[in-house]
Amino acid sequence: MPPQRRPPPPVEQGASSSRLPSLATFLGVAWLPAGFLAVVFGLLAALLLLPRPWNWAVVALNLASVLLPLRIPPPRWAVRFLRFSIAESRRYYPITLVYEDKDAFSQEGPHMIAYEPHSVLPFGGCAFCEHAEGMPRCLTNTYVASTSTVFICPWMRHLAYWLGCRPASREVLRRSLAAGKSIFVCPGGVQECFYMELDEDKEVVFLKKRTGFVRLAIEAGAPIVPVFAFGQTPHFRFWRPFIDWPAFLFSRTAMSSFVRRIGYVPMLVWGWLGTALPHAVPMHVVIGRPIQVPREANPSPETVQRYLQQYIAAIEGLFERYKAAAGHPAATLTVC
Repeated sequence: MPPQRRPPPPVEQGASSSRLPSLATFLGVAWLPAGFLAVVFGLLAALLLLPRPWNWAVVALNLASVLLPLRIPPPRWAVRFLRFSIAESRRYYPITLVYEDKDAFSQEGPHMIAYEPHSVLPFGGCAFCEHAEGMPRCLTNTYVASTSTVFICPWMRHLAYWLGCRPASREVLRRSLAAGKSIFVCPGGVQECFYMELDEDKEVVFLKKRTGFVRLAIEAGAPIVPVFAFGQTPHFRFWRPFIDWPAFLFSRTAMSSFVRRIGYVPMLVWGWLGTALPHAVPMHVVIGRPIQVPREANPSPETVQRYLQQYIAAIEGLFERYKAAAGHPAATLTVC
């Protein structure tokens, strides 16, 4: 008889509080989106409401933050805050980590942590950041591939850099892997925001044309770690103009082309009571077995495609095996 697949390990529910979120929770969990909004609207308010020269002084102060080099050591308060932020995020939702095989992560060296879905923001990625605790070292000695928008936002850019965020450019990620750092990446990227469903039980991942992360992994000989996060998409409600409503003004093909051209999906998002704080929906982040890849300086398209298909199959397998245990038995996954 063929060997039977072992059932997935049980998903243990984390502890979550039903109390109203405190100010500390708001700052710890929502600092990135809230900080970005505060900077944008703060600058607008300064320009419109403050008299000269005070309004220009505010602009100059923000410009100085943008010009300040990123590669400066984080102050102790920043390290303490980032550690608190990660711990508070894991408690708030809460985030439960499930390994298919934790012993498989005893291997040293860089890994390509390929996390799905992106959702509005991939909050489950906080468990893989440099300041996270309780994870195998190869999964937290990590840089997070991020949109370049993060690094032009005054004040927020340094906190994001100290958290481990790096521009999601091929050269930056290649150098990081060569230096022995693992890379956390959402292969579908913000393009998945275009395909997201309003139905919380319909997950969509954009993977069929995403070969770049596989190529980088093969060039570095870095195992690809499939990761799927259940419960992340409902963290925010959202409305995408001309995609959700009014959708009849432009075809979906035209909007898809527009989104690719500008590099992001215009959308209005809101969380708890309309704020930047995500809804406290429990997350279950399932970490699959690493996919071993050969090390090749110039992998052929056929080789890249073969390992991309292995990754897609691994994501689909994680989804089907764990969705019931994670509390989403009726959920479906569409791979675009």
